[in-house]
Amino acid sequence: SADQLVQKFIGSQNSGCITVENVTVNGWDFGSGDFSFGYFNKNGSDLEVDQGIVLSTGRAKAAEGPNTYRQDNGGGSWEGDSDLANVFGGSAGNYKNATYLEFDFKSTKSTEISFQYIFLSEEYDKFKSATGCRYSDAFAFLIKPVGSLDPYTNIALVPGTSEPVSVINVRGYGGTCPARNENYFGNFFVESATSVAATNFNGQTKLLTATAQVEVGKLYHIKLVIADEGTTGHDSAVFLKSGSFTPKIDIGADRTIANKNPLCKDTPYRLQPNPPIDDTDAQYFWFKNGQALIVPVTQSYYDVINDEGSFSLSVVSPTGCQLQGDVVIEKTPTPQISTEQMMVCDNDFNGSYSAKLSSFDHQLIRDYDLGIFTRSYSLTPNGAAIDPNIQFEFTSNPQTLYLRVGAFACPATSQPIQFYFGTKLAIDKSKPSFNVCDTDRSGSETIQLTDYAGLLTSESGIISTFYNTESEAKIGGASTVDFSQDFDAVNSSKTFFVRIEKSTACPEYAEFTLVYKLPRKSDLLPDGSPPIVICKNANTNLIAETNFDFYEWSNGVKGPLANKIENVGPGDYSVKLTSNGCVYEQFIKVIEAEEPIIDNILIEGSTVTILVSGGTLPYTFTLDNGASQTSNIFTNVELGTHTISVQGADGCSVVEKDFTLINSQSIITPNYDGMNDTINYSSLLQKLEPKFEVYDRYGVLVFKGDTSNQFIWNGTSNGRALPTASYWYILEWNESGNPIRTQLSGWILLKNRN
Repeated sequence: SADQLVQKFIGSQNSGCITVENVTVNGWDFGSGDFSFGYFNKNGSDLEVDQGIVLSTGRAKAAEGPNTYRQDNGGGSWEGDSDLANVFGGSAGNYKNATYLEFDFKSTKSTEISFQYIFLSEEYDKFKSATGCRYSDAFAFLIKPVGSLDPYTNIALVPGTSEPVSVINVRGYGGTCPARNENYFGNFFVESATSVAATNFNGQTKLLTATAQVEVGKLYHIKLVIADEGTTGHDSAVFLKSGSFTPKIDIGADRTIANKNPLCKDTPYRLQPNPPIDDTDAQYFWFKNGQALIVPVTQSYYDVINDEGSFSLSVVSPTGCQLQGDVVIEKTPTPQISTEQMMVCDNDFNGSYSAKLSSFDHQLIRDYDLGIFTRSYSLTPNGAAIDPNIQFEFTSNPQTLYLRVGAFACPATSQPIQFYFGTKLAIDKSKPSFNVCDTDRSGSETIQLTDYAGLLTSESGIISTFYNTESEAKIGGASTVDFSQDFDAVNSSKTFFVRIEKSTACPEYAEFTLVYKLPRKSDLLPDGSPPIVICKNANTNLIAETNFDFYEWSNGVKGPLANKIENVGPGDYSVKLTSNGCVYEQFIKVIEAEEPIIDNILIEGSTVTILVSGGTLPYTFTLDNGASQTSNIFTNVELGTHTISVQGADGCSVVEKDFTLINSQSIITPNYDGMNDTINYSSLLQKLEPKFEVYDRYGVLVFKGDTSNQFIWNGTSNGRALPTASYWYILEWNESGNPIRTQLSGWILLKNRN
């Protein structure tokens, strides 16, 4: 019944603290005593709650584990709840299958009540589609004074937020939907035939606590309500822990660092009910961090001194009222003050040693930046405080000041601190000048100013800052130099100031000048290109002007007079030329002259064209040791074999190649007298696709030239001497590079001895 549900919810131990009336429970009757609400116990499972009541948007009985099927037990005619809709927004029609328990109550002892619960839902489907991530059934714990026209207050909120507890607002990692407030999420339970979950839901929150402030003796109305959102599927439920509707008592304010009121050392703090319990037979049970303290049950107070933790009090009255009070106590941290000497410097170089005392706070006080400690400095142990944020001038070396450190309202600890004058860092103050050499002669040079700090000091681990003026260097702070500038011939020199700093010594500064210089180069030597060309197997000398200060050649020759190296062959060389305080490295390439290559000789009738590549232009052409010419075309060339010569402009080497203009023969007398014994066209071997054939006057082939007979005919056919007669010949070939085939034909007179 409704009354039984409320009694289970409140618990017999709290019946004397709270009066209850006008109890109503409303939900859905599935028949045969099967409702959407009921009483449960954990029945040996691992559920966090031993027993309590369940309010569901489906069958309460279906909440029993394991999680083997999805609960979709609501009906379409099962209505929602307008009070729930008002809290969540929207119409009552959007919230279906509502179950609620409501009653009036009055607290007779406490100004605060609380209850514990778990929210469970089938909408905690771990692998649901992403579109389902925005849906959640609604649950609320609504409270307001009886008769009040004000809206209900929902106290079933995610701890520390104003968000109502729901599938959307409390969800863990590992599912399709993004996690949110995961510290308050319990577990996912995947639906399966082998499930061992305590309940038949896909997931649940952890055991959560809701609290409400009330007035003693004032009548309030409470409504615990749960409903489906949108559709009647995917049921949800809330498990309310039996006896968790607990009245609270005030046993004192939390004394914590976060509240800026922790307990001071050796200062006792009494914990006791406020107001006092008016029951003389009440028993008091004190706990620290959940462990019982050895205190007489008749002692209504507990004194905390130099201790900290979570303290609680349970007051049990024979009249059936159990009150619970909790408080958190933290100790004030003890300041850890350094005993080291503090260094002070003449940071602005005005001759006095001064500093803001606040600059030493973090060095002297451990964890000072946590905002816990207060501090003051004075000349004597109990003297007037010195303003730590203005420059304090130290008048002796060393000098003792007194540091008092306290935390919150606790007494301060005093300790003497000794300050001494630090030693300045070593730096060259002779106003040195450094050359900025334009090593590539580009007209400007980009430099790194930090490189020059290392030339001014041998100190390690320093911080260098650069300035345009001395006054800026004395003050310090951010650099005033434009680091993007280049040095060039227009801005030939510039003066800078560098300030060097280090935590273990005092700062120092120095002036230095950078002078732009353009190194000279040799005009006698090529600079990279063009290369120096020498003939094959020849050597040369590399010579620079004599007015450089020093020479250093890549082959190891160096010295103030070493302006040349002799008899060098092809290769890559360089020389570092020192002048004007700078060094310029000049690169020289020596190469052998490249021989020209006769790629082809084109013959068209008596015109011959020579095709050449490589070597050095322009070329000189000579035919048969005749007159030289720059043209590669020769005309009216006689028949026969000729020699063409080609020489490059470097005059180093001459290449030659023979070619032949075929000379036709018309008579053969093979009598072995050395004259006209054969028709010799062996020059066809130098031609492309040559052809030489001889026919008798009847058209019978008597000879065919090829590589085996070298295109030479001796007047025979198949080794048999042919008779004296006239024979027809055909000559054909192709010249390289000429697509037109040469064709000759005519008569040959053969005269044999027979």
